[in-house]
Amino acid sequence: MQHKKKSPVSWKFELQKVNANKYELIATATMEPLWVLYSQFTDDSGPIPTNFTIDGKIIELKEKGKLITEMDPIFEVEVKKFKNKAIFSTYVTKGTKPNLSGSVEYMTCDGERCLPPHEVKFNLAF
Repeated sequence: MQHKKKSPVSWKFELQKVNANKYELIATATMEPLWVLYSQFTDDSGPIPTNFTIDGKIIELKEKGKLITEMDPIFEVEVKKFKNKAIFSTYVTKGTKPNLSGSVEYMTCDGERCLPPHEVKFNLAF
């Protein structure tokens, strides 16, 4: 039996009610020491950027956290990344659906190696 190694990035997803029909989706990524998570807005020649999909559509979320912009020796381009913790958020409308489903695809590296892109799905009740 093959044991799948846990990702060095853990995700928490939550919906916070703003008003009757408006909610804030908050996705929090916590990285283990040395590991980084890339911004949604990093160079196309570099690592795979973090991508969020809600109801089948790719959307951009607001990024919060200490964004580091630096030349990456692995990719040889300037990259935008987060260490320790990153928070992504956007406002969503409830509409007629009882829940919000989507996923995040991300890539993580520790300065020496990178793991293949990984997808985490979420399904939150309004």
